[in-house]
Amino acid sequence: MKLFNKKYHKPGTKPGTVKVGENTVFHIDLYDYNANDLKIEHNADVATCKAFIQSDNCTWIHVQGDPSAEAIKLLGKDLGIHELYVEDIINVGQRPKVEVNDEQIFLILNLPFKENGRAQVDQVSLFLTKNTLITFATGKVNPFEGVIERLENKIGKLRKQHTDYLMYALVDTIIDFGFPMLETYSEQIQKLEDELMETKNERILGSIHELRRELLLIRRRLWPQREVINELLRSDGNPLLNEVTLMHYRDCHDHVISIMEMLETYHEMTSGLMELYLTSVSLKLNDVMKFLTIFTTIFIPPTFLVGVYGMNFNSDASVANMPELNWEYGYIAVWCVIAVMVSGMLYFFRRKRWI
Repeated sequence: MKLFNKKYHKPGTKPGTVKVGENTVFHIDLYDYNANDLKIEHNADVATCKAFIQSDNCTWIHVQGDPSAEAIKLLGKDLGIHELYVEDIINVGQRPKVEVNDEQIFLILNLPFKENGRAQVDQVSLFLTKNTLITFATGKVNPFEGVIERLENKIGKLRKQHTDYLMYALVDTIIDFGFPMLETYSEQIQKLEDELMETKNERILGSIHELRRELLLIRRRLWPQREVINELLRSDGNPLLNEVTLMHYRDCHDHVISIMEMLETYHEMTSGLMELYLTSVSLKLNDVMKFLTIFTTIFIPPTFLVGVYGMNFNSDASVANMPELNWEYGYIAVWCVIAVMVSGMLYFFRRKRWI
């Protein structure tokens, strides 16, 4: 996951400038429905979408992938999407935000997921008018398969509600994508804790650092979504949002808070793992230094003793010149003295609980 992944134009460019991307692989799916009927158009073109926009049914137009600038401009022109909104849709990596007025609501949210073991974030843009909802999602896989299944099979009350309820269902899906990711992070943290208790190699330190970095970046991308839901909840009286839908958005708000709290907790836990690793390495180093210090201390007195008797002064020249050199059991006596010194120091260290 990149530290900087926001697309932007050259500073000074006219607002609303849309740059054609190199990869423009996308498809448009259209769902037009009411309580009794559902019509689906896969790989629809802009002209088909325009025809359904005028119907009294609820119309959902979903654009998946990296759309071309021409398609975005046509949709924007037909639906009255402001040029600045079009620019935000094309230039992915935007901060989650919401623009609310009596005629339209524009949302940008971030959808987190794991791909090949790495954290990824797709941008999802939602544009709501009276009877029409248009969504734009980056990535190759449609994240709203569950909502589509509910529409097709008449599960729940989705088909009986207006487009604002459909937008709630999509927002709830985007937010709930955070829970599987949090479960993955929980398993990673638990695994790292178990490995840290068993071994203390540098690979674990790298894994902890990578996990901590991912959590920090995911937190940065998801944190503003609380403000988005709060802004929707403050839109009481807006003709595009009825009271029943606003009650469901309160549940979304609870989910957002829960996800952010768990992200904060996991980030603190990874910081604790980092400190635990460094502490364990420091304790291991202290144990090594302690052993070496005790080992050196034990052998200092015997080294001093044998060093003194290694001078070999002539005892015949003076009685003060090491008369012990002529003792019959002098060698054994020296070893006895060394054994007593070592035993005494070991006993002393044991009494002090140093060993």
